[in-house]
Amino acid sequence: MASPPDQDLVFPYPKPALTGVIKSDPEDFKVNEQLGFDPSGSGEHLFIQVEKRSLTTRQLIEHIARDLDLSPRAIGYAGLKDKQAVTRQWLSLHLPGQRQPPVFSEHPAYRVLERAWHDKKLRIGVHRSNRFEVVIRDIHGELAQLPMIIEQIRQHGFANYFGQQRFGQRGDNVTQALQVLSNRRKRKRLARDKRSLYISALRSELFNRILSRRIGQASWLEPLQGDAFILDGSHSIFTSAIDPDICRRYRQFDIHSAISLYGLGEARPSQQALAIEQAVIADLMDISRLLEDLQIKRGYRANRAVARHLKLDYRANSLTMSVELAAGSYLTSLLDHFIDTGKHPAAAGEA
Repeated sequence: MASPPDQDLVFPYPKPALTGVIKSDPEDFKVNEQLGFDPSGSGEHLFIQVEKRSLTTRQLIEHIARDLDLSPRAIGYAGLKDKQAVTRQWLSLHLPGQRQPPVFSEHPAYRVLERAWHDKKLRIGVHRSNRFEVVIRDIHGELAQLPMIIEQIRQHGFANYFGQQRFGQRGDNVTQALQVLSNRRKRKRLARDKRSLYISALRSELFNRILSRRIGQASWLEPLQGDAFILDGSHSIFTSAIDPDICRRYRQFDIHSAISLYGLGEARPSQQALAIEQAVIADLMDISRLLEDLQIKRGYRANRAVARHLKLDYRANSLTMSVELAAGSYLTSLLDHFIDTGKHPAAAGEA
């Protein structure tokens, strides 16, 4: 049986003995989704930028679908955003044959900021990044080491662990997934969203364990023998011998080591990198065998995430942080490198 998430994960830098509280107020946690492209200006999908407060993305979609008499399936989104927060994100509304944007009714929890037509539905993960402005309150502990840790994160990135929200409010998604998905009758009755959630939790657990073991074996500042590589901001994977050019690109964040999101298919890593993956997969055979039985295909994820434009300001017993993270990276995973925020269920992501 897999161990609970976030337990005994290894981090690349010494962690200061700091504690603090996030999300004391929605205004303390602001997220601004960056698409990374401009809508085309024509088509049958209306892109809207929405600012919401104290709503999950799914609740937001339900409100808009009801207001406009649309099916929720006609509404696309790029990523799920936090509930206990003030967030800005893009949605797409499929409005075939409609020339004028609809009129949106006033709502205390959200407002539409921008509108633009586009020729494609917004899909999960197509956005470039998220910009965060976060206030961490009630700071306790030793601050002396914090500047050094932050500088190391700026220079070398942070471990791209899946955040705690992947594992459920009680941290038991992996346990539930093993129980439900291993039973074929229960599996057939499972809703599509729940099945996807459980599979994601299983793959995330394996990924986190592989990454943790790599860091524990001092594979961080340089690539590991046998690594496959993933281009920064891309899903493009390639293999190459480690030479001075590969090391230069790795240090400059142009490429990262690619770690398996386990499933069927030939592994791209080899040698030391593959040996670590195989050892973890063997240790967590209940998860790996179930993913094989479910016919899940292997994917890849970067070992590191880049904290772009990272700034911290300490005053009046609180830390104010701003940072931009690529789509798919977790703010909680960044925070875990330098402060314990209490593992609140809604620390980053849907609640």
